[in-house]
Amino acid sequence: MKGLFLFSIFVITYGSLFPFEFHYVDWREEGLTQLLFGERDDSGFADILGNIFLFIPFGFAGTALATRVKNTANWVLALFIFGGLLAVSVQFFQIYIEYRVPALYDAGWNMVGILLGSLLAHFMNNSFPALLASEDKLALAGLATSWIFFLLVPFVFSFNSEILQENIIIHADINEYRMANVIFYVAIWLTYAKLVDEIVPNSKNPLFSLEFTALVTLIGKIFVYRDFIEPELIPGAVLAIILYRSGIFKFINPYKFAALILVPTMFYNSLYPFEFFGSAFKEFMWIPFAELFSGDMLNIVRTVFYKIFAYGCIVWTLYKSFPNARWVSYFCFIYAGLIEYLQHLTFARIGGLTEPLLVLFLCTFIEQKREKFDLYADQES
Repeated sequence: MKGLFLFSIFVITYGSLFPFEFHYVDWREEGLTQLLFGERDDSGFADILGNIFLFIPFGFAGTALATRVKNTANWVLALFIFGGLLAVSVQFFQIYIEYRVPALYDAGWNMVGILLGSLLAHFMNNSFPALLASEDKLALAGLATSWIFFLLVPFVFSFNSEILQENIIIHADINEYRMANVIFYVAIWLTYAKLVDEIVPNSKNPLFSLEFTALVTLIGKIFVYRDFIEPELIPGAVLAIILYRSGIFKFINPYKFAALILVPTMFYNSLYPFEFFGSAFKEFMWIPFAELFSGDMLNIVRTVFYKIFAYGCIVWTLYKSFPNARWVSYFCFIYAGLIEYLQHLTFARIGGLTEPLLVLFLCTFIEQKREKFDLYADQES
């Protein structure tokens, strides 16, 4: 939990101050006016959601840590004070960055994010205290949640008949489907089901079933504000449910099965359509996470959750498949680095340090439980 708290501070600081191109501004005149009375641009709604989501992990991790010590209320109050100072500070420093628009009301939305994260931590502490106290299960719960967030962000539902018709047309057109994506989503849904099994073992609650999650999220995704439902998600979910309920995984290791699919299909999808150049004409993104803090904030948020879950699934399934292997973490890091380098050589994609560092974080965040062998465990043997 300490790692998540520190990582959230890093993401807040990095995301708020990127690209770190500071210049002199008289903050007492121009800067202060812009900070207090600056106008919001056309991407206001997406920007609000981004400011809220950016601080939710900070509020959640900080409150979860506060529940483990005495005088919890005082620690939570200190958390909100520190979060407020952090939010105002990054807005103030944005005065000196040419391409940033500092606004004090953004700090207000940051505080909303802290409040939501704190409420989530209190809810889990009251309803699922064992889960909140378990670092390894909490990491898996965070990983599973990232998949739900990818599907339903920004959780703003609206009925738009034109978008609904577009989704129906796309799903009816067989040319819109890519077999590699269908196979990839089969493994993704199966991994999600095994994550839930690990978090709440032997649960008979239908709300935790793969069928319920797929049905609710895929139907809800159609009506989410500015969202798009990938056509391969539905057949991937259906095939995953059939495999999961068929009993085949009594004879086949489900983790090795998922890893065997995820590793090559993730590699394939990251480089498709394989348009390479002998010498790349674009600059390699040596500054990590640079591409995540530019452009449409909603699409960026979805991309972040997608990459967290996809790479997290690869790390976790390989950990479960080879619990005593020391090469898994090194393989995942080199695997992500190779993808980024090859993306640098393609026409339409950008290569950088983001994904290797993300995998490095996931390898420290997700615990690898090693198996212990005892020759005397079975007395009859």
